[in-house]
Amino acid sequence: MSERKRLKREVLDLVASLDPSAPVSQADAERLKSLCDELSAHTLVPAPLHDEKAAEGVWLSRFASFGASHSSGQPLLHETTLKIQSFGNLPNVPMLVTRIAQEIEQSTKAYNNVGYMTNLAGDAEGVVVMYGRYKPVDDNPQRYGVEFHRVGFYPAERLSDAEFRQGFGIEADAVLDKEFGPAQFHSDIVYLDDDLRINYGKLGGFYVLRRQPAPGYSALRR
Repeated sequence: MSERKRLKREVLDLVASLDPSAPVSQADAERLKSLCDELSAHTLVPAPLHDEKAAEGVWLSRFASFGASHSSGQPLLHETTLKIQSFGNLPNVPMLVTRIAQEIEQSTKAYNNVGYMTNLAGDAEGVVVMYGRYKPVDDNPQRYGVEFHRVGFYPAERLSDAEFRQGFGIEADAVLDKEFGPAQFHSDIVYLDDDLRINYGKLGGFYVLRRQPAPGYSALRR
């Protein structure tokens, strides 16, 4: 087995052993980060921004060490609010994260974060889409400069708009799709192959993602 395959297997095995609903121990987080650092030296796509199709697709987060202060230390699946998920642009409604994905599309430069949510009772579902656009930054072919500019919260397909709003306790006239002054971040794709991606974020977080079948919810949905 090659060094790349061995390290990849160790990363995936460690991620699979973690409970996505529980905080990760410092020892496990440090071990995983060390493995990701080692694996990044063996990436099959060392310059993703020179080969943009390689990163295009739907990516499901299997591990997330959030860098932002409001979510630092949170497990992948956690209680949050719509206000937090929308950078303060949508109502302050409590909810639970059940899945986090990212959708990248070369032709439109879309770089969208997609959060799948339930209400606290678990009987209403919705999707938060943070719409972003990417571009190169700092002459670093691994660094995606991302400008988020719009956010929307939408009902699961089985719910009507009225059922959705009632389930989450959202008023009938509340705005749930909003453009806002762009928020700028960057994210480095330090490892990439056909089905695994590792990102290091501007705020210190790191993320392990697995490729999922297209189409996605937002950028790749036609």
